[in-house]
Amino acid sequence: MAEITAKMVGDLRKSTGSPMMDCKKALAEANGDMDEAVKILREKGMAKAAKRLGNETKEGRIFCKMSDDSKIVSMLQLTCETEPVTNTEKFVEFGEKVSDLIFNDQADKIESEEITEELIEARAKLGENITVMDHTRIVGDKVAYYIHSNKKVGVVLDLEIEDKAKADDDKINELAKNLTLQIASLAPRSISEEDLDPEFVKSELELIKSMLKEDPKNKNKPENILDMIVEGRKGKILADVCLLEQEYVKEKMQVKELIANVAKEAGTKIAVKKFVRYQIG
Repeated sequence: MAEITAKMVGDLRKSTGSPMMDCKKALAEANGDMDEAVKILREKGMAKAAKRLGNETKEGRIFCKMSDDSKIVSMLQLTCETEPVTNTEKFVEFGEKVSDLIFNDQADKIESEEITEELIEARAKLGENITVMDHTRIVGDKVAYYIHSNKKVGVVLDLEIEDKAKADDDKINELAKNLTLQIASLAPRSISEEDLDPEFVKSELELIKSMLKEDPKNKNKPENILDMIVEGRKGKILADVCLLEQEYVKEKMQVKELIANVAKEAGTKIAVKKFVRYQIG
């Protein structure tokens, strides 16, 4: 049997990123043949990763890209099992490659043989289940994005600007940036009441009514009075979950007031057309 030196183990570890003991065992099994050892590590890694495919992926990283003219933006949610993997070169490299595809409107290639093979290879090398959890791409008058410092919260935003020539106004750029921070911080469910799921509002109001009935103080109150109290609480629900109704995080005003103020200063109508927020964990 060929002698397995520390240098051989180090070289194999450097080229594959595999743990030292795994490299040593693979070299021993391959009788010192470096290429064969790489093949063994790859096969074993894939087998290990395949066993983990059903495992939950509660960690991960958000990737965003935006065009220089702020008209195209994309976001990718790539997940894995443990926090350390999110900062590995292989994970980031794969994430950037998939992110490029999404940004360039080639999301269909994520299911291609080439990308599938690279995903399998990443799972094998890192020994974890890795999943392209979600992705989005927006084209608009003025788009923006925000990624929190931990890379686990990301927001993309699309603003509709009536006067397209003013889309790059500094005031509008600042507004777009502040709105992405708002969405990241307070996690609204919708832009306004109009696009809020009515079933969500209904269930929230039913919960409030149920809690009121359980309170002994309301034991003798008529049903219609309870209904009036519940309806009065509706505004609080909307203020929590609708972006335009939320209180702006930087000043004491509603977000819709902020937008109106900037629109007046910029001299053009501004509307939030769409936003998407991803959160890992």
